[in-house]
Amino acid sequence: MQELPRRGLLVGVTAVASMLGGASVPAVAQPQSPAQAKPPGTARAELREPVVLASKDGVLEVRLSARQGEAKLDTVATPVKNFLLFEYELVRGTASDGRKSGKNLYPAPTLQVFPGERLVVHFENGLSGLTIRDFYSPAYIANDKTVPIYPEQLAESPLNLHTHGLHVSPKGNADNVMLHMPAGTSNTYTYDIPKEHPQGSYWYHSHLHMLTTAHVYFGMVGLLAIGRLDGGLPVVTEKRIPIRNMVLQYNYVFDRAGGSAQLNNPYWPQFVSTITPPRDGELAKGTYRPLLAPTNFTETSKGTRYATVWYAGPLSINNRRGAFQYIPTNLMSFAAADGRTDMDMPADPSLPDDKRDMQFTVNGQFQPVVRSKPGQTEIWVLSNVSDIAYINVQLTETATGRHPPIAIVGQDGEPYGAVEHPPTDNGTRLLIPPASRFAIAVTMPAKGDLVLEMPDRGGGARTMTMPGILYTNDGSENPPAVLGSLTVLPSAISYADGFFVFPTQVLARATAPQGSGPGVTVPFAKGQKLGGRTPFADLSRATPDVTRKIMIRGGFLNDLVTKSDAKSFTYAFDGAAFPNMPMIQARLGSIEEWQFLNHNNDEHPIHVHVNDFQVTAYHDPTVGLRTGPDKFFVDNANVPAPVMMPDETVVQPGYMAMRTRFDDFIGLYVMHCHRLNHEDNGLMALVNVIPAVSAYAVVVPGGGGKATTVRVLDGNGDRPIATVTPFPGYEGSVSVALGDLDGDGVLDLVVGAGKDHAPEVIAYSGRAQGGKAAYSTELARFQAFGSDARGGISVAAAQIDGATSDNIIVGSGPGIASEIKVYGARLPKPGMVPPLFTSFAPFAGDSSGITLATGFVDFSTGRNSIVAAPGSGSAAEVKVFVFPLLKQIGDTPVTSPQPATTVSLKPFGDDYRGGVSLATGWLAGNLGGAKRIVVGQLADGAQVKVYSSGSALDGGPAMYLHNPAHHQHADFREIANFAPFEGTGGVRVATTSTTTGADLLVSGVSAQGVASVARYDFARPDPKATTLQAVKLADVTSAGAIGSAPAPIAGD
Repeated sequence: MQELPRRGLLVGVTAVASMLGGASVPAVAQPQSPAQAKPPGTARAELREPVVLASKDGVLEVRLSARQGEAKLDTVATPVKNFLLFEYELVRGTASDGRKSGKNLYPAPTLQVFPGERLVVHFENGLSGLTIRDFYSPAYIANDKTVPIYPEQLAESPLNLHTHGLHVSPKGNADNVMLHMPAGTSNTYTYDIPKEHPQGSYWYHSHLHMLTTAHVYFGMVGLLAIGRLDGGLPVVTEKRIPIRNMVLQYNYVFDRAGGSAQLNNPYWPQFVSTITPPRDGELAKGTYRPLLAPTNFTETSKGTRYATVWYAGPLSINNRRGAFQYIPTNLMSFAAADGRTDMDMPADPSLPDDKRDMQFTVNGQFQPVVRSKPGQTEIWVLSNVSDIAYINVQLTETATGRHPPIAIVGQDGEPYGAVEHPPTDNGTRLLIPPASRFAIAVTMPAKGDLVLEMPDRGGGARTMTMPGILYTNDGSENPPAVLGSLTVLPSAISYADGFFVFPTQVLARATAPQGSGPGVTVPFAKGQKLGGRTPFADLSRATPDVTRKIMIRGGFLNDLVTKSDAKSFTYAFDGAAFPNMPMIQARLGSIEEWQFLNHNNDEHPIHVHVNDFQVTAYHDPTVGLRTGPDKFFVDNANVPAPVMMPDETVVQPGYMAMRTRFDDFIGLYVMHCHRLNHEDNGLMALVNVIPAVSAYAVVVPGGGGKATTVRVLDGNGDRPIATVTPFPGYEGSVSVALGDLDGDGVLDLVVGAGKDHAPEVIAYSGRAQGGKAAYSTELARFQAFGSDARGGISVAAAQIDGATSDNIIVGSGPGIASEIKVYGARLPKPGMVPPLFTSFAPFAGDSSGITLATGFVDFSTGRNSIVAAPGSGSAAEVKVFVFPLLKQIGDTPVTSPQPATTVSLKPFGDDYRGGVSLATGWLAGNLGGAKRIVVGQLADGAQVKVYSSGSALDGGPAMYLHNPAHHQHADFREIANFAPFEGTGGVRVATTSTTTGADLLVSGVSAQGVASVARYDFARPDPKATTLQAVKLADVTSAGAIGSAPAPIAGD
């Protein structure tokens, strides 16, 4: 493959203009579209690219600050207020407009880096002091509370940052969407783009669960270009084909035609409460509350009208409020009830398009003009960055009315191997679900214009009529209203997704300036090989290592909330909303097949973070369409709606099957529906990619001249992998832990010296390399405390400092002051002490030693926690510590950050002082939630207790009852308690991961006084049980435990 030019043919307007070979031409009057005519003489601006911030010397470093702001829309005379937008400051890189900073940009600036480069984003949350009335809390109302008639306004908002589609690590400060950034805080995200990363169109947006929809709709989105948006296709380089970046969004400005300049939330009428229907005369007098009208309705001119779908009373499937929210008011007609024709509101299709209240835009512009040449072939990259809108497009040649087939050359940031056509309408219509991006090749006709439009559905589509309400502004605070019916004709509907319907509209028009010479025509025929660099590998012929069937449902499924709150309609995978759905835990290098069966009336575009996938089968039973296997990878694919009876009984579910191979990264991320209102309301699942081998370690004590060894075993089958002698000649016990210290996706071993040995730490690579076996190559060797600290140390490993590999964590032993040290993720050569990230005193005044564990045990910050307890002789108090790693905006970074204490537990009561062992893991992973904390007695018994911060055992989930602006506190409760061994000799605990969660490993002493290791699972005894029962799976004879004391063990 030839090396493609690194710069040129990119996404900037300058590059496009130079390729077209001419200066810009002023906008001219537009001829009428054959599909959607508009009054003659209406001029549109020329298509502009968003500001492009590009890398310099391999790095793009930028500060993005989220603020309430106002955007300039070309269909409103003054800047439109109530947007949430990103300001930027360029720290390192170049800007297409030559400026170092900018604000109030809609869409946000495009960030451009190339494969092998680094993107650094200093991300600031300035979302405080907000004054947007219809930016509201999505929190559900609890069973014992009354639903307010209007949802609570948010005066501030948390957020985070997601790089949609990027193949980068989900750990630390990379693409970690678990992070919770309160208003006023900042975080630095660092993304190292792999050298083999596909070139193409990606995007970035806030991904704060429960608020993702609002954040995206109100404007916090921008394009992320990895290299060239076309995917670096050779023919594009050779023929110098122009590339157009077209970011597709929508905005709703009520009474735009009357001069209003306020962005309105189209969801508002859905989530006001009409549980109590109006009494006689209340609507006519305007005294019924709530008003379903926009929040600024009474500020409009007298006589202004607003119509929407009506429903009142107990919630049911008949509540269709919001179904028409994307249809411009002028394309709806209202007929008043009881024959009151004087109150009717006819549709007004003659209203100029630019006066519509609901508008779909390209790069923030309404119906922009693309300047090209007759016969010129171009690449248009269509990126649907809207929150939930389906954009169904076709091309129309105005001179002939012909709709040419749409030649797709790439999707979701990856080039195709060959040209494809859409599977419907003879390839002339392309459905772009929310979050999908398509690169298409288009050719200007020899005569006339080429129109990109959202056409009507055709094919016998029916008129849609629903109960409606019409408000009239009479100049008072009590606008009168009348009930009736609201109708939308088929000619106004471009798509219906099962609940919402979307309008017809021209999106853009390509035209040739008068006197233009012919352009360069390049054929892109279906099946034509493209020769680009693509990571696609056909998985349809492979045998999946794991197959999962995933059911999609919707309903009032949260048992902690009232069914009178319309906001609480939940969407769920396998009957449980995030985070309580069954854990998806995949092994690095494995192939999995996920089969989605849709029993909910809506369609669902499924997006998987970090890892692309291949759609292997698709069946839309509503139209009989079957496709697959596709010959390309995507990060977003639609699950079609089912065939349903009027009562929503499913006759035949929609179906989509996908396969993916987890090639690159371990770590925790998510899969979800990218109709973001569904994601916010539960349709999201945790995906945790674990190493190919879930290694665990068992310490075999020395004696009689034989040194202590550590046996490393494969958790899948308990196969011995290696035996390590960390301290030759030392016969005492040691501490062990496993983690990915060098970021290669393989678990490494960390060993800490025990009593009467210098406080030395050794780390071994888990990868066989250079002719050396696994766990034989040292990664680190250093002394953590002074040489006189010979009470024995404890070790752990987890990602703490924001990097993408794990940190070594060391706890002090008996005899010195309680201290935990966290070492930086970058390890020096063995023999040198790694740089210290931080240290802290977990138990002030204590010197009994420390027991350690680590893991993602709650959702309060999105970070791993350090779980610690003091040693024998002190009260056994278990504390959970976390480093949020956030700073206040404008503050300088802290050189030695200190943790927050999440929770403190005393599992065995105030008087127990025998010491504990600790572990974390996804026990009973089918119940979702975060990792459990496991605590075992080291003396005076052999009890094991399991604690959880929430799972399906608790119903709910409870997180949806909390205003996301209020930082969520983690509450842990005991969910299991058992004694795996008889006697009082104590136990040690660890976990080992499986593809559904984790098993518990327990080291103890049998009734015969023999040390052994046993493996346990946990089961819910009945569907309503709130605790778990331990189920013994096996004794692990291969662990090689010997002696008369529980062997120290560690898992992943």
